[in-house]
Amino acid sequence: MSYELPPQARGSVEEQLAALRDYLVRLAQELEHVERGGIAAVGREAPAVRRQDVISLREQAAALKALIIKNADEITSYADERFDNLSSTYLAVSDFGTYREQIDTEIRQTARDTVESYHYAESIQALERYMTMLNGQIRRGLIEDPETHEIHLGIAISEALSFTGQTQTVGGATYFELSPGQTLGLYTSSGWQFWINGMKRGWFSSEDSMLHVSNIVVEDKLKLGADWEMTTSGGFGLKYTGG
Repeated sequence: MSYELPPQARGSVEEQLAALRDYLVRLAQELEHVERGGIAAVGREAPAVRRQDVISLREQAAALKALIIKNADEITSYADERFDNLSSTYLAVSDFGTYREQIDTEIRQTARDTVESYHYAESIQALERYMTMLNGQIRRGLIEDPETHEIHLGIAISEALSFTGQTQTVGGATYFELSPGQTLGLYTSSGWQFWINGMKRGWFSSEDSMLHVSNIVVEDKLKLGADWEMTTSGGFGLKYTGG
Protein backbone atom coordinates (compact mmCIF):
# COMPACT_ATOMS: atom_id res chain seq x y z
CA MET A 1 0.00 0.00 0.00
CA SER A 2 1.43 3.43 -0.94
CA TYR A 3 0.53 6.98 0.09
CA GLU A 4 0.72 10.24 -1.73
CA LEU A 5 3.60 12.58 -0.99
CA PRO A 6 3.11 16.07 0.46
CA PRO A 7 2.13 18.70 -2.17
CA GLN A 8 4.85 20.76 -3.78
CA ALA A 9 5.03 24.46 -2.94
CA ARG A 10 3.21 26.14 -5.84
CA GLY A 11 1.11 29.27 -6.17
CA SER A 12 0.46 31.88 -3.52
CA VAL A 13 0.84 31.34 0.22
CA GLU A 14 -2.93 30.94 0.55
CA GLU A 15 -3.00 28.30 -2.19
CA GLN A 16 -0.07 26.40 -0.60
CA LEU A 17 -1.81 26.40 2.80
CA ALA A 18 -5.07 25.18 1.24
CA ALA A 19 -3.26 22.37 -0.57
CA LEU A 20 -1.43 21.39 2.63
CA ARG A 21 -4.69 21.42 4.60
CA ASP A 22 -6.40 19.16 2.06
CA TYR A 23 -3.43 16.79 2.13
CA LEU A 24 -3.56 16.55 5.92
CA VAL A 25 -7.28 15.78 5.82
CA ARG A 26 -6.73 12.99 3.30
CA LEU A 27 -3.79 11.65 5.34
CA ALA A 28 -5.89 11.60 8.54
CA GLN A 29 -8.72 9.81 6.73
CA GLU A 30 -6.34 7.15 5.43
CA LEU A 31 -4.87 6.63 8.91
CA GLU A 32 -8.36 6.32 10.42
CA HIS A 33 -9.33 3.82 7.72
CA VAL A 34 -6.22 1.70 8.30
CA GLU A 35 -6.62 1.75 12.08
CA ARG A 36 -10.31 0.79 11.80
CA GLY A 37 -9.22 -2.17 9.74
CA GLY A 38 -6.76 -3.11 12.49
CA ILE A 39 -9.48 -2.87 15.17
CA ALA A 40 -11.83 -5.06 13.10
CA ALA A 41 -9.10 -7.69 13.07
CA VAL A 42 -9.22 -8.05 16.89
CA GLY A 43 -9.63 -11.70 17.79
CA ARG A 44 -7.40 -12.84 14.98
CA GLU A 45 -3.85 -11.91 14.07
CA ALA A 46 -3.80 -8.77 11.91
CA PRO A 47 -1.88 -9.17 8.64
CA ALA A 48 1.71 -8.00 8.77
CA VAL A 49 1.15 -5.73 5.78
CA ARG A 50 -1.67 -3.97 7.68
CA ARG A 51 0.58 -3.25 10.67
CA GLN A 52 3.31 -2.04 8.33
CA ASP A 53 0.82 0.31 6.65
CA VAL A 54 0.02 1.91 10.00
CA ILE A 55 3.72 2.28 10.87
CA SER A 56 4.51 3.77 7.44
CA LEU A 57 1.62 6.22 7.65
CA ARG A 58 2.64 7.37 11.12
CA GLU A 59 6.22 7.89 9.96
CA GLN A 60 4.94 10.07 7.10
CA ALA A 61 2.81 12.05 9.56
CA ALA A 62 5.85 12.57 11.85
CA ALA A 63 7.96 13.71 8.91
CA LEU A 64 5.23 16.10 7.79
CA LYS A 65 4.94 17.52 11.31
CA ALA A 66 8.68 18.24 11.36
CA LEU A 67 8.42 19.85 7.91
CA ILE A 68 5.56 22.12 9.00
CA ILE A 69 7.38 23.25 12.15
CA LYS A 70 10.62 23.86 10.27
CA ASN A 71 8.98 26.04 7.62
CA ALA A 72 6.36 27.72 9.83
CA ASP A 73 6.07 31.50 9.52
CA GLU A 74 4.38 31.74 12.91
CA ILE A 75 4.58 29.47 15.98
CA THR A 76 2.45 29.94 19.07
CA SER A 77 3.27 28.16 22.30
CA TYR A 78 1.50 28.34 25.66
CA ALA A 79 2.35 26.87 29.04
CA ASP A 80 0.88 27.49 32.49
CA GLU A 81 3.40 28.53 35.10
CA ARG A 82 2.97 29.03 38.83
CA PHE A 83 5.29 30.72 41.33
CA ASP A 84 5.00 30.24 45.07
CA ASN A 85 7.14 32.30 47.43
CA LEU A 86 7.29 31.08 51.02
CA SER A 87 9.06 33.07 53.74
CA SER A 88 9.85 32.55 57.39
CA THR A 89 11.41 35.09 59.77
CA TYR A 90 12.56 34.56 63.35
CA LEU A 91 13.86 37.48 65.44
CA ALA A 92 15.08 37.45 69.05
CA VAL A 93 16.29 40.63 70.80
CA SER A 94 17.87 40.73 74.27
CA ASP A 95 20.51 42.58 76.25
CA PHE A 96 23.07 40.09 74.92
CA GLY A 97 22.42 40.91 71.26
CA THR A 98 20.09 40.25 68.34
CA TYR A 99 19.52 36.98 66.58
CA ARG A 100 17.76 36.84 63.20
CA GLU A 101 16.91 33.90 60.94
CA GLN A 102 15.40 34.35 57.48
CA ILE A 103 14.27 31.52 55.18
CA ASP A 104 12.91 32.06 51.67
CA THR A 105 11.77 29.28 49.35
CA GLU A 106 10.66 29.82 45.77
CA ILE A 107 8.79 27.06 43.93
CA ARG A 108 8.39 27.34 40.15
CA GLN A 109 6.04 24.77 38.67
CA THR A 110 5.10 24.10 35.04
CA ALA A 111 3.51 21.15 33.27
CA ARG A 112 7.00 19.79 32.62
CA ASP A 113 8.87 20.19 35.89
CA THR A 114 9.12 21.69 39.37
CA VAL A 115 12.13 23.76 40.49
CA GLU A 116 12.72 24.75 44.10
CA SER A 117 15.17 27.48 45.12
CA TYR A 118 16.11 27.80 48.77
CA HIS A 119 17.74 30.72 50.61
CA TYR A 120 18.75 30.65 54.27
CA ALA A 121 20.33 33.51 56.21
CA GLU A 122 21.28 33.63 59.88
CA SER A 123 22.90 36.47 61.79
CA ILE A 124 23.90 37.23 65.38
CA GLN A 125 24.71 40.81 66.36
CA ALA A 126 26.48 41.16 69.70
CA LEU A 127 29.99 42.15 70.71
CA GLU A 128 31.16 40.47 67.54
CA ARG A 129 29.22 39.89 64.32
CA TYR A 130 28.50 36.32 63.25
CA MET A 131 26.71 35.47 60.04
CA THR A 132 26.11 32.40 57.92
CA MET A 133 24.33 32.22 54.59
CA LEU A 134 23.28 29.29 52.43
CA ASN A 135 21.67 29.35 48.99
CA GLY A 136 20.52 26.17 47.32
CA GLN A 137 18.73 24.68 44.35
CA ILE A 138 16.94 21.33 44.16
CA ARG A 139 15.97 19.70 40.87
CA ARG A 140 15.63 16.32 39.16
CA GLY A 141 18.85 15.67 37.27
CA LEU A 142 20.82 13.10 35.35
CA ILE A 143 24.59 12.98 35.09
CA GLU A 144 27.05 10.77 33.22
CA ASP A 145 30.09 9.41 35.04
CA PRO A 146 33.03 10.41 32.79
CA GLU A 147 35.05 7.42 34.01
CA THR A 148 32.47 4.62 33.60
CA HIS A 149 29.96 6.40 31.29
CA GLU A 150 27.18 5.18 33.61
CA ILE A 151 24.08 7.40 33.77
CA HIS A 152 22.86 8.36 37.26
CA LEU A 153 19.35 9.71 37.92
CA GLY A 154 18.25 11.47 41.09
CA ILE A 155 17.54 14.71 42.94
CA ALA A 156 20.44 17.13 42.41
CA ILE A 157 21.22 19.55 45.25
CA SER A 158 23.72 22.39 45.05
CA GLU A 159 24.13 26.12 45.59
CA ALA A 160 23.72 26.57 41.83
CA LEU A 161 22.98 24.01 39.10
CA SER A 162 23.50 24.31 35.35
CA PHE A 163 21.98 22.11 32.64
CA THR A 164 22.67 21.20 29.01
CA GLY A 165 19.04 21.49 27.91
CA GLN A 166 18.66 17.76 27.23
CA THR A 167 16.04 15.73 29.14
CA GLN A 168 15.14 12.11 29.74
CA THR A 169 11.78 10.78 30.96
CA VAL A 170 11.82 7.77 33.27
CA GLY A 171 8.75 6.45 35.06
CA GLY A 172 6.73 9.50 34.07
CA ALA A 173 9.27 11.92 35.63
CA THR A 174 11.45 14.25 33.55
CA TYR A 175 15.14 14.43 34.45
CA PHE A 176 17.34 17.28 33.21
CA GLU A 177 20.88 16.58 32.04
CA LEU A 178 23.43 18.33 34.28
CA SER A 179 26.34 20.17 32.72
CA PRO A 180 29.70 18.47 33.38
CA GLY A 181 32.27 19.72 35.87
CA GLN A 182 29.91 20.64 38.72
CA THR A 183 30.11 20.04 42.46
CA LEU A 184 26.83 18.73 43.85
CA GLY A 185 25.02 16.10 45.87
CA LEU A 186 22.79 13.57 44.09
CA TYR A 187 20.15 11.61 45.99
CA THR A 188 19.38 8.43 44.02
CA SER A 189 17.38 5.26 44.57
CA SER A 190 20.58 3.56 45.78
CA GLY A 191 21.76 6.27 48.20
CA TRP A 192 23.69 9.54 48.31
CA GLN A 193 26.40 10.49 45.82
CA PHE A 194 28.92 13.32 46.15
CA TRP A 195 30.32 14.84 42.94
CA ILE A 196 33.35 17.16 42.99
CA ASN A 197 34.24 19.04 39.79
CA GLY A 198 32.22 16.58 37.74
CA MET A 199 33.74 13.42 39.28
CA LYS A 200 31.97 11.02 41.66
CA ARG A 201 34.25 11.08 44.70
CA GLY A 202 32.02 9.58 47.40
CA TRP A 203 28.79 7.67 47.83
CA PHE A 204 26.76 6.06 50.59
CA SER A 205 25.32 2.89 49.08
CA SER A 206 22.06 1.35 50.29
CA GLU A 207 23.11 -1.92 48.63
CA ASP A 208 25.92 -2.66 51.11
CA SER A 209 25.12 0.05 53.76
CA MET A 210 28.69 1.36 53.48
CA LEU A 211 30.30 4.71 52.73
CA HIS A 212 32.69 4.70 49.75
CA VAL A 213 35.27 7.42 49.06
CA SER A 214 37.86 7.62 46.30
CA ASN A 215 40.41 9.45 48.50
CA ILE A 216 40.57 10.13 52.22
CA VAL A 217 42.99 12.13 54.40
CA VAL A 218 43.29 11.41 58.14
CA GLU A 219 44.81 14.46 59.82
CA ASP A 220 45.14 13.01 63.32
CA LYS A 221 43.64 9.60 64.04
CA LEU A 222 41.18 7.05 62.74
CA LYS A 223 39.19 4.94 65.19
CA LEU A 224 38.29 1.35 64.29
CA GLY A 225 35.43 0.04 66.40
CA ALA A 226 35.67 0.59 70.14
CA ASP A 227 39.18 -0.74 70.82
CA TRP A 228 41.54 0.14 67.95
CA GLU A 229 42.96 3.41 66.75
CA MET A 230 45.16 4.41 63.81
CA THR A 231 47.23 7.51 64.42
CA THR A 232 49.80 9.66 62.63
CA SER A 233 51.38 11.07 65.80
CA GLY A 234 55.14 10.35 65.54
CA GLY A 235 54.55 8.28 62.38
CA PHE A 236 51.97 5.71 61.37
CA GLY A 237 50.78 3.52 64.21
CA LEU A 238 48.03 1.12 65.19
CA LYS A 239 47.17 1.15 68.87
CA TYR A 240 44.89 -1.03 70.98
CA THR A 241 42.83 1.15 73.31
CA GLY A 242 40.61 -1.50 74.87
CA GLY A 243 40.69 -2.44 78.54
